[in-house]
Amino acid sequence: MKKIYISLLAVILALSVVSCTPAAQVVDVSPTTPSPNVTDGLDNQDNSQPEPSNTPVSTPEPENTPLPTPKPTEKPKKNEPDSSPVSDFPDVEWESIVIPEEFLNLSYYYSAKHERYQRYKALNPDYDFDKAILYVNIGLDKPYYNDIREIKEPDRLDVLVNKYNKLPDNYKPQLEEIPSSLLAPGVGKQYLRKEAKEAFEKMHNDAKKLGLNITVYGTYRSIQTQHDIWNRKVKSGRTVEDVDRLNSRGGHSEHHTGLAVDVIKNDYTMESSKEFEWYKTNAHKYGFIIRYPKGKENITGYSYEPWHLRYLGPELATAVYESGLSYEEYYAIYIEPFI
Repeated sequence: MKKIYISLLAVILALSVVSCTPAAQVVDVSPTTPSPNVTDGLDNQDNSQPEPSNTPVSTPEPENTPLPTPKPTEKPKKNEPDSSPVSDFPDVEWESIVIPEEFLNLSYYYSAKHERYQRYKALNPDYDFDKAILYVNIGLDKPYYNDIREIKEPDRLDVLVNKYNKLPDNYKPQLEEIPSSLLAPGVGKQYLRKEAKEAFEKMHNDAKKLGLNITVYGTYRSIQTQHDIWNRKVKSGRTVEDVDRLNSRGGHSEHHTGLAVDVIKNDYTMESSKEFEWYKTNAHKYGFIIRYPKGKENITGYSYEPWHLRYLGPELATAVYESGLSYEEYYAIYIEPFI
């Protein structure tokens, strides 16, 4: 009996020791994921401007001088072939949509796109028919970079380069170097096509007479350079959607054409400058437009960029400026139907 008592006492003592031992502390060792940096420049480009390889210092004017913009009185091509599928539309009741005769006579109506017009109108009942037709022609019924067309005449002054229109992979414009006196502080060598360079020099010199200093911040970039910029932005932690809103993909940037110039700096503080106040109402006289205007983001696919100027020539730039349209809209109405 004494042995049983001693055994029970030993068990009780052991249990009391276990109950007094503190529990192990649980430590969270999962890594902290930093927030993506989305403030590294609201731009359609990179701040660094590497010198393009094998860029001639001085080149003659291209032999294939771009044709002038045809007048809207010319007969448009009405039955443009359209290979774009319509199967990517959501299911909507579109068959009952009847496009009135007056809209079938628009210069920018294409019978091959009739079903796309109907579907897009059904999805956007508040749009007028002409607006629905225009937006489909721009490509807005498709996701960006979904229905891409390769540009056949990349040397045209009125060429439209955007998320639906891509330059050939081997495209290289004839460029001339911009004098260093016209460059923003800290910017390396810059290049533009002859027409754009001469027009910018004239605008810069005329503005300087008024005490203004409109400088070059960024110009030509190769397709490969733009491709590298886009990939670097994505790998930095930003979403593809965010990068696409601020940066072009390779082949889709106007900077490939040698007709685009970012002025002063790619920062919205430049809107408060006297230079911006002057060129926003005068640049068209020299052949430039603000390519990505405020209020047209849903059409251009890019954030507003007051620093990004595109050379079109004085006549066309003035027409676009006075129309109040984005270049996508103007091109679809007044240029594409006649080429």
